Amino acid sequence: MIRAIIDLALRNRLLVLLLTALVSLVGVVAYDRMPKDIYPDLNAPLVNIITHWEGMASEDVERRVTIPLESLMSGSPHVTRVRSESTTGESIVTVEFDWGIDVYKARQIVAGKLDIVADQLPAGAEDPTMGPVSSRMGEVFEFAVVGDGVDPMLLRSVADWTIKYRLLGVEGVSFVVNLGGFVQQYQVFLKPEMLHHRGITIAEVKEAIEQSNRNFSGGVIRKPNQEFLIKGLGRIESIEHIKNTVITSREGIPVFVKDVADVKVGRMFSAGNAGFDGQEAVSVIVQKQYGGDTLKTIDRVKEFIRDVENDLPPETRIEPYYDQSELINSSLEHVEISMVEGGVLVLVVILLFLGNVRASLIAALTIPISVLFSLVLMYIGGVSLTVMALGGLAIGIGKMASGSVIMVENVYKHLQGGEGDASSLDLTAQGAKEVGPYLFSANLIIILVFLPLLTLEGIGGRMFRPTVYALVAALLGSLIMNITLKPVLMSLCIRSTKRVRRKNRVIEFATRIYVGVLKLSFRLKAIVLLAALAVVVVAGWCYQDLGSEFVPFMDEGSIVASTVMLPETSLHESVRVGKTFEKAFMSFPEVEHVCRTTGMAEESEHVHPVNHSHYLLKLRPRQEGDRGYAELTDAMREKLDLMPGKTPYMFEQPIGNKLAEMLTGTEGQISLKVYGPDLEKLDEKARRIAEIIRDIPGIADLQVEQTSGIPLRVITLKREELARHGIKVDEVADVIETALGGVEVTDVTEVDRMTAVLLRLPERYRQDVDSVKNLLVDTPAGHRVPLEQIADIDPTETGPQTIFRESRSRRKTILCNVVGRDVGRFVEEATAKINESGLFPRGEGYSFKFGGEFESQQRTMQQLKWMMLIVGLSVLVVLFASLHSLRQSLLLLLNIPMTLAGGIIALFLVGQTLNVSSVIGFIALFGIALQNGVVLVGKINDLRRSGVELHDAVIQGAAYRFRPILMTELILILGVLPLALGTTAGSELHRPLAVVYIGGFVVAIFFEQIVLPILYEFSARLGKERFVNEKAA
Repeated sequence: MIRAIIDLALRNRLLVLLLTALVSLVGVVAYDRMPKDIYPDLNAPLVNIITHWEGMASEDVERRVTIPLESLMSGSPHVTRVRSESTTGESIVTVEFDWGIDVYKARQIVAGKLDIVADQLPAGAEDPTMGPVSSRMGEVFEFAVVGDGVDPMLLRSVADWTIKYRLLGVEGVSFVVNLGGFVQQYQVFLKPEMLHHRGITIAEVKEAIEQSNRNFSGGVIRKPNQEFLIKGLGRIESIEHIKNTVITSREGIPVFVKDVADVKVGRMFSAGNAGFDGQEAVSVIVQKQYGGDTLKTIDRVKEFIRDVENDLPPETRIEPYYDQSELINSSLEHVEISMVEGGVLVLVVILLFLGNVRASLIAALTIPISVLFSLVLMYIGGVSLTVMALGGLAIGIGKMASGSVIMVENVYKHLQGGEGDASSLDLTAQGAKEVGPYLFSANLIIILVFLPLLTLEGIGGRMFRPTVYALVAALLGSLIMNITLKPVLMSLCIRSTKRVRRKNRVIEFATRIYVGVLKLSFRLKAIVLLAALAVVVVAGWCYQDLGSEFVPFMDEGSIVASTVMLPETSLHESVRVGKTFEKAFMSFPEVEHVCRTTGMAEESEHVHPVNHSHYLLKLRPRQEGDRGYAELTDAMREKLDLMPGKTPYMFEQPIGNKLAEMLTGTEGQISLKVYGPDLEKLDEKARRIAEIIRDIPGIADLQVEQTSGIPLRVITLKREELARHGIKVDEVADVIETALGGVEVTDVTEVDRMTAVLLRLPERYRQDVDSVKNLLVDTPAGHRVPLEQIADIDPTETGPQTIFRESRSRRKTILCNVVGRDVGRFVEEATAKINESGLFPRGEGYSFKFGGEFESQQRTMQQLKWMMLIVGLSVLVVLFASLHSLRQSLLLLLNIPMTLAGGIIALFLVGQTLNVSSVIGFIALFGIALQNGVVLVGKINDLRRSGVELHDAVIQGAAYRFRPILMTELILILGVLPLALGTTAGSELHRPLAVVYIGGFVVAIFFEQIVLPILYEFSARLGKERFVNEKAA
């Protein structure tokens, strides 16, 4: 079939050229239209369910809201895990689904369940709602709204009304979160004495304000020739309207709100604060739409900022501090440059070996055409142009070039050796058809090797599937070009056999040297085979000391730091301490800007209590002498350790931080999760574990989740006293909620801005325990009793700030990073120490496991082990189908441990680890390393069929294939060399893969050129294998 396709292409050369031009043009268009990003879409199919139950303690929220929701969601189809956070007044339940399910289908499943549970929740709890489709991985752009000496309330007003709601209309933007400043609020401070004097209850004030804030319709008045729509205006439009709202009347005299309360413009209670370079600020986080194009979205946001700056008050400005497009452009540029550099090196090798400019240019020209063809396939397959996908193309360049060289070199040899009246077209057809079937088999092997990787599940599959898809697309493009375009170009550009009879004396000399070395190796075959065995043994020793991790570390050019104070810490104190950290970070010359966020935003779907602060450190463009991430964070740790208070801290990178929080609900490279029923025991075990692992080499930023110990004031109602006074529980709750927490009764719309109206008692009634005791509660008889008479108030209790749950069990987490060693060995050592401690006796009901990056690593590596077995069997099947000899197929499989050994030794020598990137490199070696072996064995078999004796056939076949094999190995090595040597952002992701390639193919040169011919002859003689017409030895 392949030979027929070659003949068809040569008979329709013009059609082949036109189709090639068309595909190339479509490839250019596809490149322009493909979404571009640093990573492929890593948004996990999860849904956040958010339920507000104003003012309720975290244990009540857990018991009455969170657990019922967990129970309902755990039995839903495709659900893999349910985790939750219960804090004061809020429940967040995260439902995780199989990675293969569409996120919109997942939301449909959750929505159906929420309809069932809504009526089962307690009175006072709001209906559960689903969070936005976009996750934290969609946070692609962040900026601060700042102004020298500007009132924080004005900053927030600008951020909310001038920026946010207009920004939501920008194409590609899904969600905007503002944190910091102060939201304006109309505050109605009730006067208890006046309420009692007028005989008015709190409920009556609430009802009056709510009912006085509505517009209405009077229907339509019809006349013979006209109709009038009756529009009634009654909504509150200003603070004066609130003051003059009528509550009731006494003896015909109206009682207004202003008669029983002070009405003021104030600041809404805030659970968060932000600062930028030491100034008060509002942090604005922009999330892109699910599946949106990051670069285009960011470009539109930047254009919006340029336009909106003209509408800002003169004293305010916008300061971007996180722009993911900078990392994307830098990373893509690096890979693209690496591809060009690799292509240039490949062209030099081709020119050196072929010695003919036209033939070399043909071999090189088809590479970019194959890339464009690959882009078309990727665009059709919906693959974004990410660093991962470009890495696959960069690796594919070497494969494209090697196949191109084999085809062009063989056709070129036929043209050099052409005799008689054979035309260039006939000689081209002969040369192409001679190696075409073998190239097809070799490419098919590699494609089959990679196809199982497309089924890789979880985060590993999402991350590296584009690499595999791009590489498979490159192989398909190379395969098609090998049997169509290359023969056509050779027949058109190298027409005269007389013009190509020149010999490449350098290659001829190298071939003679190689043949001499090969003959000597046959005489010293025992030594050669022992040397091959020694390589495998050395690789085994190196493997023992080879570390492991999930994905290679990538320096993003920004740093995320976080600090956690004691749970009872107030927002004011957290902000004060946070500003000292801001100042410390700003003292480093590499840091250009620092944005601090303390606590959580009003619309956040993640629980970040007021004792939590995050700092995004934007680093200046790298200059000579600047410290990298590891060195800089080490210096920061030294400085922070000298600060008073010993506040726990942690360093991460923006994307890594978001990915960890999305996947596991925790921060940090390592999260050690402890499960069990009792919160106090969980806390005790977590702290003991922290002490156990504290001295393990490589541990950094160790901290235990600060979730318990928050002071509580427990008010227990005396039911007998309530009954004696005829007071209902709801009436007491109403007083307490209004007095202490305040109640938002309605909102005021002024033009396009809304302001909430808060009903509350003045500060003096809620500033301490005694004030709470003295709150007065009205009785039906018209009397007022102090709260302490109808309730017990315990000022000494403490309780949990936040309760975390996972898989229907309470959870406590120990967080840390690993510095200077691999994650895998650290986890092994930590696990052994914890098990030796006897902290988790069987049957107690408590357990632990590692999460974070390690959890993803274990899951992905387990899948890859099975895939490597499947790949090995697939390769054997294809080899047997190609060679029709089980013995020769097994012989070629020996190339796999040799090339794997080379990759392992290379990883060890350069200090790289075993991770998903390097494992994919190893799997790639399975297929690509066999290509030259298949072609070499095929040539030896052809010589034997033509009547050449076994030993002579081995020597002649090896000599005949020496130039293309050496050329392809060098091309494969040089094609990825720029990736291995790259130092810019994103290069870290592909370096392990490139190192494996280089090490594997260096060893492959030795195996294929020396060891394989020896083993072939030995195997043939051992099996007494003979071909028809083959001469006896």
